[in-house]
Order: sequence, then structure tokens, then C-alpha cells
Amino acid sequence: MAKKTSISSYLSKNFQSSFFTIFLPLFFIGSLVFIIKISALTASIQISFIEMMQLFSYNLPSILFYTLPISFLVAVVMTLLRLSTDNELMALFALGSNAKIILYRFFLIATLFSIILLILSLGLMPKTKQQFKAFKHEKTSQAQININPSKLGQKFGDLFVYVKSKDNDTMQDIVIYNKDKEHADQLFIAKEASFENQNSVVTLTLKNGSGYTFSQESLKKIDYESMKVFQNLNADAFTYNNIVQYWVKLSLNPKKKSQIFFFIFTSLIPLLALMIIAAFSIINPRYQKNYAYHILALTTIGLYGLAIVLKSNGTIFMTAGFSFMVFTLGYFLYKKIVLRFF
Repeated sequence: MAKKTSISSYLSKNFQSSFFTIFLPLFFIGSLVFIIKISALTASIQISFIEMMQLFSYNLPSILFYTLPISFLVAVVMTLLRLSTDNELMALFALGSNAKIILYRFFLIATLFSIILLILSLGLMPKTKQQFKAFKHEKTSQAQININPSKLGQKFGDLFVYVKSKDNDTMQDIVIYNKDKEHADQLFIAKEASFENQNSVVTLTLKNGSGYTFSQESLKKIDYESMKVFQNLNADAFTYNNIVQYWVKLSLNPKKKSQIFFFIFTSLIPLLALMIIAAFSIINPRYQKNYAYHILALTTIGLYGLAIVLKSNGTIFMTAGFSFMVFTLGYFLYKKIVLRFF
């Protein structure tokens, strides 16, 4: 019993060092990509450093989901190859261990990784994606009443707004343009304007101005002393769904209903690929050539290719079929290449 525990600890220690060597750079690169994505939001909304870190935390499950499987596969190859080339696996086999015991240790680690990936993809990612959208919607709603002077492209609802100057809450020389493809376009000009927010219903009051409605056939003009434009910030408010509601709603969307099969299959990659890459990583360096990294690349590309197919038009039967096919292939290769010798 002490012997098995010793082997388990020895393999785990070697795997951990290899895993973090690969995972940390990948995690840093993935984090950098999402930070750039978050930074792009500052062009339309204003966020503080704390809010930026909050948005980053919403993307953390996605970063982990896409970096953990690759980190696991590379770490397994690195660990088994290093132990093989240093003849340490040969020593373990000479002491009574065999390839089944070695695979069993990594099978437990792969199972843990797959469980974590399933929790991330099916549980945490739907929640954090909705939190990200809710945060963005809230900030966008706040930006609708924060009109800055002499800045183009600002919007109040569906209306484009330009303000020449602003004194506290009062705006001077304001221009509003409404582009309507089905009906006539509208243009409003006012000497003075102000916002009022009551229970998320924002009122834009225009004073002393003119309004123009124009199309290819006609042009109409009105002069007014006061005109009010209303915008309900809660009219298109973000609706949060629990995990079950999220996936049920997604299953009713023809373009996105297959996403769940992509996430399930990708989460199973550590289990499905383990025997394939182990078959070419456990070698006798005196008699066998090292093709482990070539197989790793082909396996990774192949599995993610199948996952993309499932994302496009996958079904539960396709997911089960692909999983069974890959697992069977891995068992056949491991039995033929490794088990008959070790």
C-alpha cells in the first residue's frame, strides 16, 4: 500500500511541475486577450479600474475553459516523456508497476480536469456571460444620459445627439437626428435642453427650437417652444436566467442550440485524449523513436475539429458517437503500443 501511495505522489509531483510550466504562460496570454477586449469597451462607456477587474473576473471561467485542456495534454506528454527518457518509468516497471497503474494515476487526474471543465462550461460560464452583459447594459444605459459637448456619435436611445456646449445639467445648441429607414428622417434643433431621470424614465426636454421631417418626396417643418422626448431605460432591460433556463432558451435558438454539445465534448478532451497521447509518450528511449509531440498536435487539432463540428450542427448521438470513437481508438493504441510491452 505504501508503494502505491509513493508512486502516486511521485507521478503527481512530476505532473504538477510540467502543468504549471505550460498553464501559467497560456493563462497569461488568454488574460491579455480578454483585457484588450475589455479595454475596447472604454471607447463607448466609462469604467473604473475596479470595474475593469470585475469584468475580468466574469471572463475568468472562459479563460480557464480554453487553457486547461491544452495545458493538461501538454503536461501529460512532458511528464511521461521525461520519465521515459530518464529511464525512471523503466525503473518503476522493474519494481513491479505496470503501464495500467501509470495510466490509472493519470486517469484520475484527467477525470478531475473534465469535471472542472464541465462545471466551468455548463455552470459558471452561462452565469458570468450574463453578468457581463448585464454590467454592459447598465453602463450603456447610464451613458445614454451622459452627453458630452462637442462629441460626435453619441446616442440617446435610437437618436443621435450632438451638443455644442454644456453648463451643469443644461445643454446649449443641441442637434438630434433620427434615421428611419421605413419612414421619413427627422432632425431637431434646440437652443437649450436638459435631462430628467425619474424611475429609469429619462425625459429630454428641448426648448426654443425647430423640427424637420424629410424624405425624397417632402419636407415638413415645425417650430416649438418646448418638446419632450422620453426614453425608458428598463424597456429593454437585461433579463437574467438561471442555468436551466439559460440552456433551455439556447436550445430553442436554431443557431446556438448545438453549443452545449461543443462544451460537453471539449470538457471530455482530457479523458478522451489521455490514452492516445500516453501510447506515444511511454517509450523505451533505446528502441523507440519519440513521436509524442507530433501525435499531441494531431490529436489536439482532431479533437477540437470534432468539437467545432458539434458546435455547428451537433446532436447528443453525434457527441456520444465521437466520444466512443475517440476513446476506443485510444484504448486500441495504448493496448497495442504500450500494454503488450510494459
